[in-house]
Amino acid sequence: MRRLTLLVVLVAAWLVACASPAGPVPAAARHVPVVAYLGYTTSDVGAPYLVAFRQRLAELGFADGRNVAVVEQYAEARYDRLGDLAAGLVRGGVDVLVTPGPGPTMAAMAATATVPIVMLEAGDPVAYGLVKSLERPGGNVTGVSSILSDLAPLHLDLLRRTVPGAMRVAVLWNPTNLAEQRLWGERQTTARVLGWQLQTVSVSAADQLDAALATIAGGQVDALYSVGDPLILSERRRLADFALAHRLPTVFGWREFVDAGGLMAYGPSTLALYRHAAGYVARILKGARPGDLPIEAPEKYELVVNLKTARALGLTIPPAVVNAADAVIQ
Repeated sequence: MRRLTLLVVLVAAWLVACASPAGPVPAAARHVPVVAYLGYTTSDVGAPYLVAFRQRLAELGFADGRNVAVVEQYAEARYDRLGDLAAGLVRGGVDVLVTPGPGPTMAAMAATATVPIVMLEAGDPVAYGLVKSLERPGGNVTGVSSILSDLAPLHLDLLRRTVPGAMRVAVLWNPTNLAEQRLWGERQTTARVLGWQLQTVSVSAADQLDAALATIAGGQVDALYSVGDPLILSERRRLADFALAHRLPTVFGWREFVDAGGLMAYGPSTLALYRHAAGYVARILKGARPGDLPIEAPEKYELVVNLKTARALGLTIPPAVVNAADAVIQ
């Protein structure tokens, strides 16, 4: 079904390109570029971000269905599917690949050394070996980096200020995510300074979440922390409900968790990241080479707090935190 969907879109792009009241158009002029999004999770998770991506792309002169075709493929939260999906997209003749996170980016790089790849949410691309440097990445990869290890001390400090009596914090993470792996050292260092004990709880597949939450429930922890691997992000409502039911204050790396009922989050704006990535795609479609485009940091970070959740937990968010917040959910 996924291959059929891609084929239909590619054919539709060809038909759009060929439709002309003025008669036949030279083959070179008929080509409508195809931009393919390779997502790790599911379409319901990616949909809001792709709306922002398409809007920004249209603002820059490339309207989906008119002079560009944007297609989507999702791995359904299975890293083992990314390689085949990336290879299929490349065989289908896409012009640009958009890859959220190091997993999809690595799969795309394994599938092609020539099709431009625009990554986002990819952590530290130099440390992962995705590019040579941020200033001049070389090869066929560019995009937006977000080195979340720098944020770990800020996340834990938010918990310290909001839950001053906390001593034991559960950390929910995906050990197969390279970005999460590199975060671990920063978390441990900060926890030692605070005198906290971190209880690591791993989940690398959706069917492992029940066991992970049971471990947290039985762990006598004072709070829950998760930066937000895409797999964990896809379960954000369930995670927020669990934390509320067990009266656990939470801090996350993405505001989507707070929108779903989590307590606090600080990190890059996901919508802004996708709009930023659209800018790279537009430049490439206009002729820029990805290897010549510097990899940039996120344009917008946001602190979001949920006062409704705080009241349900019987907590008072410090005024300094509330005043510094970019968004407050009442």
